Amino acid sequence: MAVLERDVVISPLAGEQKSVGLISLGCSKNLVDSEVMLGLLQGAGYKITSEIDDADAIIVNTCGFLGAAVEESLQTLSEVAARKKTGKCRAVVATGCLPQRDAQLIKMRVPEVDAILGSADFGAIVEAVDGALKPKPRGFVAPSGGGGLIQLAVTPTKAHTYVYDHTTPRLRATPPWTAYLKIAEGCDHSCSFCIIPQLRGPFRSRPIESIAQEARQLAASGAHEIVLVAQDSTRYGFDLYGKMSLGALLNELSKIEELKWIRVLYAYPSQVNDEFIEALCTAPRVARYLDIPLQHAAREVLARMRRGGNSESYAKLLDRFRALAPEIGIRTSFIVGFPGERDEHFKELCDFVKAQKFDRIGVFQFSDENSALSFGLDAKVEAEVIEQRYHALNLLQQKVSLQKNRGFIGKTIDVLLESEEAGGMVGRGERDAPDVDGNVFVKMSPRERRHHQAGEFVRVRVSGCTEYDLSGKLA
Repeated sequence: MAVLERDVVISPLAGEQKSVGLISLGCSKNLVDSEVMLGLLQGAGYKITSEIDDADAIIVNTCGFLGAAVEESLQTLSEVAARKKTGKCRAVVATGCLPQRDAQLIKMRVPEVDAILGSADFGAIVEAVDGALKPKPRGFVAPSGGGGLIQLAVTPTKAHTYVYDHTTPRLRATPPWTAYLKIAEGCDHSCSFCIIPQLRGPFRSRPIESIAQEARQLAASGAHEIVLVAQDSTRYGFDLYGKMSLGALLNELSKIEELKWIRVLYAYPSQVNDEFIEALCTAPRVARYLDIPLQHAAREVLARMRRGGNSESYAKLLDRFRALAPEIGIRTSFIVGFPGERDEHFKELCDFVKAQKFDRIGVFQFSDENSALSFGLDAKVEAEVIEQRYHALNLLQQKVSLQKNRGFIGKTIDVLLESEEAGGMVGRGERDAPDVDGNVFVKMSPRERRHHQAGEFVRVRVSGCTEYDLSGKLA
């Protein structure tokens, strides 16, 4: 299986009966939901197809986090709905975060949609597709009162309870050697720029036993790398065990010998504890890689974001990781142009990035979402200033990244090979998460190339670099 352009999830053909295609938008957490929906549909006898033109029903698993994502989701739904007039498609189903954010907007902008499922209801995907494909009698009036919509299932956010487990069918959409594993759902934080709690409900963890069992299943199916995801990974287990238990989970997963890298995404700085730091930096098979979105460095801006912390406290936190694992790869993200961000705040952020020498950062321009708490804040930053700061911080990080990468020249690293290219293969190192970080270009002779394949780990001696990528030869 693979993910094609615009994240069209594909799988091997299975069974007869009607066929379903799925387009997955947004984050890796959404992709796991897409894989679960495909597994449920395949288990119910549907044929899963990568050819959207051959699908009787098309599902769009939407993103609704930011305004740009909302528009992309609506545009994709419109394009898919047009196939009902020109192709085989008989039903369009909208799932995910956009229905949870504004189901009425979908009904208004894309009335051709036949069924809607919110982010808590994707477990009912079989019933939704079944209903959407049923022939509609002449003069049919939808129960929801308009368009052709025959099913509207959007659970109130506070009532969200669904979390998949290791017994849930799942049809993976990633390469066989890498798999995402969702360890928790929802979020209890109230960051003023974020609407995830409105879309995904309260934080709820999966038991360690269920996660470990799924990890063993993934390893048995050929996964060498599992990537743990949640809205706030470091809060894992608090609701079940009364304490942050991500460290305990990592120690349990590190017992699975078939795994090479256990990677963690989306750590929340205020939830980090000693057990997590020690497990991430010392446990076998756990990747020395920290993804910790800090969002800013200036105390005043972070306070308005409802996050707390400052450049000094964050520096001390990062030092604790580096003390145990000096070469740990650290990725973070920052928002520029948040309401109230003055020139001195931005300078403090730039100084912080220079001092910390992050391996990777993601820079995001503030998006003024009308359903976020930050929408009511004063001292909004002009769009031109936001744009300037965005480019300035990215340019600064390019210089930092190039300096960091130059430090790897002459060293030998483990690389997971993933694809071919002229003169060799392309892979990722331990500092590189799928889709968001850099690559390692491995030069090979024709003879060497014949002896290696995607999904294999090799040792590579680094001989060159750019701002984002490394290159080298087999050690």
